[in-house]
Amino acid sequence: MEGRRVFTEGNSLLIKVGLIMMALALALVIAAVVVRVTVGSESGRVAAEVASKALREREAPPNSSGTQEESLRYGLPSPADEPVRQRMGDAKEDAKEPVAAAFEPERSNSGSELPQSASQQTPSGRELQPQQNQTQPQEKPLPAAEDNDWAKPTQEELHSANAARHYELLPGAIMGLSIRSMGIYNAPVFDSASRSALAKGISHIPETSLPWSQGAQRNVYLAGHRMGYRGTWSRMIFYNLDKLQTGDEVVLKDRTGRSYEYRVSETFLAEPGDSWVMGQVRGRDMLTLQTCTPYPTFEKRLIVRADRV
Repeated sequence: MEGRRVFTEGNSLLIKVGLIMMALALALVIAAVVVRVTVGSESGRVAAEVASKALREREAPPNSSGTQEESLRYGLPSPADEPVRQRMGDAKEDAKEPVAAAFEPERSNSGSELPQSASQQTPSGRELQPQQNQTQPQEKPLPAAEDNDWAKPTQEELHSANAARHYELLPGAIMGLSIRSMGIYNAPVFDSASRSALAKGISHIPETSLPWSQGAQRNVYLAGHRMGYRGTWSRMIFYNLDKLQTGDEVVLKDRTGRSYEYRVSETFLAEPGDSWVMGQVRGRDMLTLQTCTPYPTFEKRLIVRADRV
């Protein structure tokens, strides 16, 4: 009996020791967890303070010279950014902000000059100036250029050019041109820009309108020589074209006898390559007369426009 009691007490003591050891182990585990959480919180707080300090340094207001403001505007590092970049270290070199090319000032993209209005009129007595227009349908020189071997007018030819001249509507002519203020009556107009057409009378440029063409606007373009060749019908036919005044009447008559009346509205100069004068102008039904000028060099083109009435 005595041995059984001793054995029982021994077992009870072992159980108590085991429970104490388990309690100590549990306490150690709990302490380790608490220490780890505390250390982590402290590290987080330190990291947060470092990040906050860096952010404050980057967002510091610019100094009186405006250096930092200009640096941020063009995406370049300012002096206040340098300490922060040094603390970041070489390991974060690839993470630096790129230079902001989007802040480069825009270059002006001025467009080319717009053409001038074709409705501009030149008062009588003023020097004529080249004029531009809205359309440029063709890329060839203006017709009716004077050759270098034209003959100077005689007194008889000058007298004839300043007197009334009555023409016939030759075979092949599509209409006749009459300008009373120039003394021209029923001058033959041919639908061709060839040398033969210009020699026989007046050339209508085929790419341009006719008085009876359909459309919202027209530009009937006629060209004639200022001098031309002696012995031809075109000799000095537009010699006095520069004498036309605003309001002068110009009449075209087709082979059926129908008349198309126009009134001179503007006169200007153009360069030989200014083919835009042959184009239409929105809202205008007009006739354009062209010859070479000035006498005797003829390096420019005299343009007279008349609107339909």
